[in-house]
Amino acid sequence: MAAMVTKQSGKEVEWRRRLARFAGSGQQVKRFCLAERVSTATFYRWHKLLGDAAAPSPGSGFIDVGPMPAAPRATPKVAPARAALEVRLELGHGLVLHIVRR
Repeated sequence: MAAMVTKQSGKEVEWRRRLARFAGSGQQVKRFCLAERVSTATFYRWHKLLGDAAAPSPGSGFIDVGPMPAAPRATPKVAPARAALEVRLELGHGLVLHIVRR
């Protein structure tokens, strides 16, 4: 079966490139749009039209750092060692999730 070829408009190509730059920028949408001189409404419209695969939102990607090492089994004379954990997620629009385990 022959593959279907879809012709992309110049605007679509431009926005796919812009969304790819955004994905690699690590910036928030508002700051990125200011730098690119486009409105946030236009950005979100193109993002929706081209789908999440075109440009995953930074910070929405999950980075798996693997399991936390288990605390070693302590003998009754030694207190168990606990690994410290601190996670800060900037969710955008001023929302920050900060988790600390000591």
